[in-house]
Amino acid sequence: MMPEERIEEVELATDPSVVRRDRLLGAIFADDPESCLIQHGPVVSHVVTTSAPPQILLLPTRDRDAMDRLPKLLAQIVASTQQAPVPMHVAAVGGGPEIVNALRRASSSEAAATKLGFHHVDDASRYAHVAGPKLALLERASEQIRATEPPTPERLEEALVKGRILAQRDRRAVSRLRAGTPVTVGIIAVCAVLGMLTLLWRQSMGTTQALVALGATSGHAVKSGDVWRIFASAFLHASPMHFLMNMVALWSLGVMLEPILGSRRFLVLYGLSGLGGALATTLLGSGQWSVGASGAIWGLMTAVLAIVLFPRGVLPPLFITRLKQGAWRPLVPNILISFFPGVDYLAHFGGGIVGFLATALLLGRGLKPVEERIDEGDVEPRPRPLLSLASMIVGAAMLASIGAGVALGGPWAMKNPPAMTRTSLPGLGLSVEMPAPLAKMAGKEDRDGLQVLTFGDLDASPVLVEIIAVDLEPAPLAEQLDAFVEEMRVAADKTAPDKAVRLDKARIETVGARKAVLVEHEMPIGGESFTLRTYFVVVGSRELIVRGYARKGRRPEGWKAIEEKVVASFEER
Repeated sequence: MMPEERIEEVELATDPSVVRRDRLLGAIFADDPESCLIQHGPVVSHVVTTSAPPQILLLPTRDRDAMDRLPKLLAQIVASTQQAPVPMHVAAVGGGPEIVNALRRASSSEAAATKLGFHHVDDASRYAHVAGPKLALLERASEQIRATEPPTPERLEEALVKGRILAQRDRRAVSRLRAGTPVTVGIIAVCAVLGMLTLLWRQSMGTTQALVALGATSGHAVKSGDVWRIFASAFLHASPMHFLMNMVALWSLGVMLEPILGSRRFLVLYGLSGLGGALATTLLGSGQWSVGASGAIWGLMTAVLAIVLFPRGVLPPLFITRLKQGAWRPLVPNILISFFPGVDYLAHFGGGIVGFLATALLLGRGLKPVEERIDEGDVEPRPRPLLSLASMIVGAAMLASIGAGVALGGPWAMKNPPAMTRTSLPGLGLSVEMPAPLAKMAGKEDRDGLQVLTFGDLDASPVLVEIIAVDLEPAPLAEQLDAFVEEMRVAADKTAPDKAVRLDKARIETVGARKAVLVEHEMPIGGESFTLRTYFVVVGSRELIVRGYARKGRRPEGWKAIEEKVVASFEER
């Protein structure tokens, strides 16, 4: 039974259950002066309030109603809750155990269990919560039934007129919010296109590497100059399920928020929230790669909270009370999910904080009340050129970032050799030419007492390069160098990394101005097969071991000779 815009003629009733219902109504008015009526008559009183979320249906009942009339009425009410935006509370006033049983039977349906609270006030004016959500207002009011008189006809008329006005305003607002959502649809479309590119590119380079190529963000990459990744990462997803969950959330929030804020403000909100989430994980995170629209979606979710807490007359009172009911519910499960393994909680909280502040301080201001708007473009009382400029800048930045990922990271980009940059090797007094993408992902670790320098990421890079330095005491003299290289070749044939299978015998090659030993292996890592190319070379008083890891059959054309370039470029500083 949904709110209706009508005023029924109220007759003075002598039925005890009707009188008791009216006394309960008077107690509700006394407890919550903001309460008003959508409908009032001998069969039902429909109470709404702007100070709290619930809608209350007060039903005068007698024991004989439990057999036929009440079950039919309750069935209509339960059916209506499937489209109802907020929970309802049904209070049967009058009767005894049979009425309670009828309420319990009605509460057993799935729709009723989540959205309907069932209550009973018996013939002795004793209150009982039967099923579903509780309502303190009803419990307090029921305690005052005997001490409260029914509302006067004037008070009822006032409540009905107020309720009619609220319902009309609410209905107008709802009709104005059925506008188009071009930004929401556009964002989903872009995410879908990038998702298909990810699926296509992963065939040749793997999922993680495809995401990194398209714009996954990390502290190392952004601080090394790939600023475009901050926006691009908000349009990428690690799996089809990740994409589906985020797009469902984006659609459910976008179809409400975009008509309220207007497309320009909504675009700015999404962009700033995504930026906040990406910056949080970039500046405060552990350096791992991160993708997903979750940070931006958290900004949309907290924007709803900002509108509820600072409504500023944009939405009518009944609409705000409905938002209050649902705005807080997603927070607890989403906070818990944020700490699951593999979930980037920094992106979530960063986007959420920015979205809330942006809406509360800027984007939620200067809006025309929704019920007064003429069309979907009529969201502000006067033109705001700065807002238009901001939306164009945010939109251009997002498109440019997405374009950069597609242009720079596509398989075609891997056909050409990568740009090389000279990089210092800490603690060794050496420098080396390293592919620029790998140089941005430099690391250092100790392994079996040896310092191991790593360049790249096993999942995200076409090739991962390791450099291991072994001090030679004494260092071989120039005339001893050929013999030492031969010893390295013999040793390389006899030793191999754990679980590695040698593909061919070690051989001596001239790389640049130096002789080096090359040996190739195949080895399993994380359930995948990798090829390992290892060079042994003497530079000064050290033996340098250069290893290049690449997925079997997935080394790009332009990266086939990377290890040789690295070995040929060693220089002493």
